[in-house]
Amino acid sequence: MEFKSHKVIVESENPFKNDRLNRKPHVDNFTNLLENISSPIVLSVNAPWGQGKTTFLEMLHAQLQNNDHNSIYFSAWETDFASDPLQAFLGEINEKIKALISGDEEKNKAWETTKKAGAHILRKGIPALIKVGTAGILDAEKIIEDESSKVMEGLTKDFLEEYTKNKEAISKFKSGVSKVLSNEGGTPTRLFIFIDELDRCRPTYAIELLERIKHLLDIEGLVFILAMDKVQLSHSVKAIYGSEFEAVGYLRRFIDIEYTLPESELDAFIDQLYVSFGFNEFFQNRMKYSEFRYDKDNLKDTFKLLANAKKLSLREVEQLFAKINLVIQSTAENTYLYPALLAFLIIAKEYHYDNYNDYINKGDTPEKLINDLYAMVPQSELLDSHPCALIESFLIGAKYDDYKNAVGNSLKRHEDIEKDENSSKEQKQYSDRIVQISTSFNGFRNSINLDSLKHRIEMVEGFKFSS
Repeated sequence: MEFKSHKVIVESENPFKNDRLNRKPHVDNFTNLLENISSPIVLSVNAPWGQGKTTFLEMLHAQLQNNDHNSIYFSAWETDFASDPLQAFLGEINEKIKALISGDEEKNKAWETTKKAGAHILRKGIPALIKVGTAGILDAEKIIEDESSKVMEGLTKDFLEEYTKNKEAISKFKSGVSKVLSNEGGTPTRLFIFIDELDRCRPTYAIELLERIKHLLDIEGLVFILAMDKVQLSHSVKAIYGSEFEAVGYLRRFIDIEYTLPESELDAFIDQLYVSFGFNEFFQNRMKYSEFRYDKDNLKDTFKLLANAKKLSLREVEQLFAKINLVIQSTAENTYLYPALLAFLIIAKEYHYDNYNDYINKGDTPEKLINDLYAMVPQSELLDSHPCALIESFLIGAKYDDYKNAVGNSLKRHEDIEKDENSSKEQKQYSDRIVQISTSFNGFRNSINLDSLKHRIEMVEGFKFSS
């Protein structure tokens, strides 16, 4: 059985071979848009963390290349070790540009000029000038007033000269890129540039990258596609410019069209995780025991219900699956797993820790965790949900004992509903299932070993899960 699910591999020749989320129709539509849109233009692909933006961009990038378009993929997060984001950006696109202009001497010269202009833009300007102009000893307490004023007069002159040089460098930079993309027919070569994972970078790097590349955003022939979690990136903007800064308006300065990635099909993703984690094989081996014949479906159905109810991201789903996987791998083939209870407790431990801890460690009755379940799943779905009935029954059943009743009011409430003439048919059926299942765990040979399940769940804490 696999320890974790592997990253989706987007093959260049067949981008959708491993498509888990049925992204192909969306990629096809976006490809048609990019092929027909005018340039220069900047589009953003917006989605929360963990919703598959990177896979979507990689598929789109591969699709464009397969359609004979020039496309460059740049991961901001993988390069945020660089001291200057423009340097990293130019370094990453350099090879693609050189391939694009191979054999054209004039364009090669233009690109060399562009890189030199870019190198000038990279200079930090006034901090470096102050250090050089004062030999690193600019200190108001150490330089007498007359000498200080002379130094500052010189710095002002240098500062203005540096501004002029920077302005000229930016002009040469843009002119050089335009020449590289120029064609005899008049319409420039289209170059699609994908910038991914801005929201994962350190805030200073992400914002500085946007500020640096803005000199490229209005060059005809260039189409930028930026992947971002706009909410998270807004936090980065505020971290730089202050909590009261209008971050969303600031980001709009860079973006012409915003595309929101459709919500992921969690059920299909979970089905795929079942395969990649090897759960099908695990549960197949347990089918020889009649008591376990529904475990496979119970785990999957319960997890789908809870993942959708809590609107978990793909990354959250994958990490929770990895934790369930560790518990499963530590469970003997002939040992009860109670998969519906396992899935719920793993999620409760992650998002409702205090109630989970009280229930599993301090002998609390199940009411608080049952209330958490009711808060997750709408009442209209709850009464018709077999996974919910299993979760609630197991939460009660794990505490139910002929010698020590620790279920509080959780069982009596359902017994009262069964007897209440005003209760609906659906309510009575749901409560009847709860009473029947939970009270079946009433003896030494038929009881839920909560301690055993707890130890396997707690074991997971010893492992680290990468984001």
